[in-house]
Amino acid sequence: MSQAARILVVDDTPHNVMLLEDLLTAKGYAVETAVDGAQALERMAANPPDLVLLDIMMPRLNGYQVLERMKADAVLRLVPVVVISAVDELESVVRCLELGAEDYLPKPFNSTLLRARVSGSLERKRMRDEIVQHAQHIERDLEFARAIQLSMVPANGADKALPPALSVGAVLEPAREIGGDLYDYFPLGPGRLCLVVADVSDKGASAALFMARTRTTIRLLATQRAKSGDHPPTPAQLMEDINTELCQDNPHAMFVTLFIGMVDAASGELSWCSAGHLPPYRIAADGGTRAVAGGDSMPAGLQREFVASAGTLQLASGESLFLYTDGITEAANAEGGMFGSGRLADTLAACGGLAPRAMVERVLREVRAFTGTASPSDDIAALACRWAP
Repeated sequence: MSQAARILVVDDTPHNVMLLEDLLTAKGYAVETAVDGAQALERMAANPPDLVLLDIMMPRLNGYQVLERMKADAVLRLVPVVVISAVDELESVVRCLELGAEDYLPKPFNSTLLRARVSGSLERKRMRDEIVQHAQHIERDLEFARAIQLSMVPANGADKALPPALSVGAVLEPAREIGGDLYDYFPLGPGRLCLVVADVSDKGASAALFMARTRTTIRLLATQRAKSGDHPPTPAQLMEDINTELCQDNPHAMFVTLFIGMVDAASGELSWCSAGHLPPYRIAADGGTRAVAGGDSMPAGLQREFVASAGTLQLASGESLFLYTDGITEAANAEGGMFGSGRLADTLAACGGLAPRAMVERVLREVRAFTGTASPSDDIAALACRWAP
């Protein structure tokens, strides 16, 4: 690092510049010079150095002004500065450090101490640069992982394979770059649509990986079940299979709350099964809203002895089903208040007659309006399905 380091010496006294240049060149550094603060900023803007040795009392722009402008610049604020000045009052030292200087040496300076300070500053910069590069690499990886994760779920209501009587709108928004919530929908036999919403324990990369495993497991087992029998599998049968599979090779006891529904496009009958998931809402065309009644049950993936809640219901013409994860009801504002199930029910009641996509977007707008500037506290997945024969 030191052999390639570029150091900018900023001083209006030729003798000081020559002395510093000789000392630093002898140590193998590449030295550039500027006679005042304005010239220094121009050279830094063109090609930021690895280190700046900065005088305070200079014409045009003094050292304090240079530090102020460097601090306001997203790139230059990362360049370390060692102030070397005859102004050695404590107030000046404090001001320079507050403005972002890394170190301070009084004139006349000790050459040994100068070399030590320069070496230390460059080493700290090297370490910071490595951390920044590592963070950027992780950020790129996470952005790529986010794109892959979002590509795993169907596009928002764009599936042309949907039965004509059914329409779907959905959204997936991880609280971080990647997350553990999931929605999915896919045909399972003629005129029959499988709906899925799930919430994996924890957040981040581990949840995202378990989410991918869950999604693949659901689709694979549903397809296998459908091909192996004369009748499509029930949600309860599918849930049993999913739980058995997720319990295997799960040393960290990851689990998932899961709701599976199967809609018959011809009759509007919905059969469903829930593994510890929040009950969905039914929204009539006139806005009448009620939660789907069902008993409590445990999440999938925890233990092989497993009993899920299951049931059937009849959708009315124009009625919608809204499935969601607790990232909606537990969305918090800056004061710590939660969006809550009551506010969600009121929002859905105003969505009667809306297309599923518009319904999902309306709920998200209300959640964002409630949370304001607060950072998302949890992943969000939501899916709306309307039966309109």
